[in-house]
Amino acid sequence: MLSVLGTVAAVVVTFSVGMFSTSFDAMRHGSEVSGPQMAATVLWWVLVAGIATAVVWRDRHAVVVCLSTAAAGILTPVGAAAPLLALPFVVARERRWHVIAGCAVATALSVGASFWRDASRDGEAVMFSSVATGTVERSYLEPIGYVILGVLLLAVSMGAGLVRRYVGKADAAERVAAVETHRAEVLSTQADELRTELSRQDERELIAREMHDTVAHNLSVVSLQASALEVTTDDPEVVDAARTMRSSAHRALDEMRALITSLRAGSEQYTGSAPALGDLATLLDDARASGVDLAATVFVTDADGAPPALTRAVYRVVQEALTNVMKHAPGARAEVDVRARPGDGVDITVRNALTRDLNPYGDVPLLGDPGATAGGTGIPGGGAGIVGMRERCETVGGTFSAGVDDGRFVVTAHLPWERPTA
Repeated sequence: MLSVLGTVAAVVVTFSVGMFSTSFDAMRHGSEVSGPQMAATVLWWVLVAGIATAVVWRDRHAVVVCLSTAAAGILTPVGAAAPLLALPFVVARERRWHVIAGCAVATALSVGASFWRDASRDGEAVMFSSVATGTVERSYLEPIGYVILGVLLLAVSMGAGLVRRYVGKADAAERVAAVETHRAEVLSTQADELRTELSRQDERELIAREMHDTVAHNLSVVSLQASALEVTTDDPEVVDAARTMRSSAHRALDEMRALITSLRAGSEQYTGSAPALGDLATLLDDARASGVDLAATVFVTDADGAPPALTRAVYRVVQEALTNVMKHAPGARAEVDVRARPGDGVDITVRNALTRDLNPYGDVPLLGDPGATAGGTGIPGGGAGIVGMRERCETVGGTFSAGVDDGRFVVTAHLPWERPTA
């Protein structure tokens, strides 16, 4: 807005000064003006309008406007307002000092030519003249006055240009400082993130070492003892149980190795192989072999096309639900219902009867007895089974709920499964 107002003011000043200058120049011919003189005056007025229009571009084409309007001021009586208004932009924008000096000299010549024309006229045709009140004697500006006025105008024009130049440099410096400050903030943030990631990686390495040195060792011992029991006993049921124990230990070791690899690689996502939906049958058979009274209904369409993240979530939810039944409600009948179809999603329901005085899930209190805790088999638990299942479901955009309903504990989950695009 200020720029527009400044441009309008510059145009008005240039046009006004040009009209005054040409009008006073026409007055030197007296009352009788010939046709050629009138034509010349009209031509000067047209030139004044063109110069006033050119002032609009004094910012974008400062050198051209300054030199061309200065030449017009030297050769014609249109005044020197235009080059004086263009010179500040030359000083502010131009980096070549010889160009600035050339424009300043041209402007000074234009101002000098305009004042020389005024001083060379007589009577009312002199712009810088006056008549004292009550007298007819006209007084004129002395030559030194013209010099002082011209130097003052040129100094103001140059000073305005220098102010613009250094203000522009200050603004550019502020912008550079702002960019550097932002860059420093980004680098600081990146450094903080890197330190955080290094800390996380150290924690992952520690967890991986502890899992390898403790859990993996104990699972290996279980696998060896199960193998020894399998070959030393003659009881078929014990042999089957030992074989199941050994297979479960081997699967746990394989998954743990993949998990340890992911931890040491710093992966945000588990990179181990995902169980397929078809593996649910084996999971349910293993649960039955472990003594769970299980009734299962599984309907899966296009199992091979399910995303790995979805199949892992489904498998782990069913696995954790059955594990909690074995740990916290031994002997209770469990019902598993899984229905999966692209587009419709995956619906999981696991129900089991509540054993007397026992909570089938250690992290959910018994209704009517908030202080009751799981007893069951005495198998240690982390108390985060339901929390883990809920987080798995939410990770893939699903929903999860668990609670007592009509004397049975019910786990339900719905996981989205997008229909593959053609």
